[in-house]
Amino acid sequence: MRILAVDDDPIILDLLKGSLNKDNSGDLICCETAEDALVVLENQTTPIDCFLLDIMLPGIDGIELCAQIRAMKYYRTTPIIMITASREADLMGRAFHAGATDFVSKPLDGIELGARINSAGMLNDSLHRERHAQHTLAELTEKTKIRFDQAVTLDTGGVTDLLALENELLRMPAGVYAMNLVAIDVMGLRGVLRAAGSPAFRQNLEQVAEAAKEALDGRVWKMGYAGSGRFLAVVMGRARLNHADLQDHMNEALTNGWNIEANGTPMPPEIQVAPMTDKRLWTGLSASDMLREHLQNKDMMQELAADRENELFEQLEDAA
Repeated sequence: MRILAVDDDPIILDLLKGSLNKDNSGDLICCETAEDALVVLENQTTPIDCFLLDIMLPGIDGIELCAQIRAMKYYRTTPIIMITASREADLMGRAFHAGATDFVSKPLDGIELGARINSAGMLNDSLHRERHAQHTLAELTEKTKIRFDQAVTLDTGGVTDLLALENELLRMPAGVYAMNLVAIDVMGLRGVLRAAGSPAFRQNLEQVAEAAKEALDGRVWKMGYAGSGRFLAVVMGRARLNHADLQDHMNEALTNGWNIEANGTPMPPEIQVAPMTDKRLWTGLSASDMLREHLQNKDMMQELAADRENELFEQLEDAA
């Protein structure tokens, strides 16, 4: 297992070398800056299997380095473990948003670190097997039917599925956090799936996800696709959101970036943004529970709307 550790503290690097060599965890490469790490990655012929990144680095910090690693095609799912002496919620939220898999706290505990590395190794092995077994996303999209209520995985950086979003919330350190829970509903996607097929449906979802990311730029957020044309977002911070402005920004970004040929439909769907609740103080667990409760309530209402929409499609098909 090849591990790249980035920390400007030589004592920490010595501890890592001693701990990982003792556990026979594999080949360890050490760098003191993010800039050096990027040079190492650029010149690597054998991929890295796990990253250990200190959050506080001179120059490019560990969170930005994490984001740059995630932007590299091969390392989109490679385990990234952040090393930090801070338990500040916003800092950890930014790290998870940038793509961090896990974190360990300073001072380092050799046993805990070894356990995290072993878990990362098992995850990486599983991801390699999955890559080997699967076709490319494009081939899979063409061959596989997508259900409207399916929480499909999108090829959009930073946007996960509902399960991954819940796992991020449950993994947050114990405490109460200021969060805005936001529902982003995409209208008319059932018709896109039915009329234009799975590839166009997925492309529409990914365009919506990009528009949402643009509207939320500058904020710390987590977002997951829950199926049925619905994204759920957690926006960190005490400031109350202007949901109408967010909605306008998303719809404008979607319209400006719309490509009829690529997206398979003549016009973009409409995005509706609304708060799930006025409450803004949550634990990770209570926020996760609220996401599920919101979905259950929406599903009951959507069943009625789906019946009416199916009737309309049947009428249109009969007329044709």
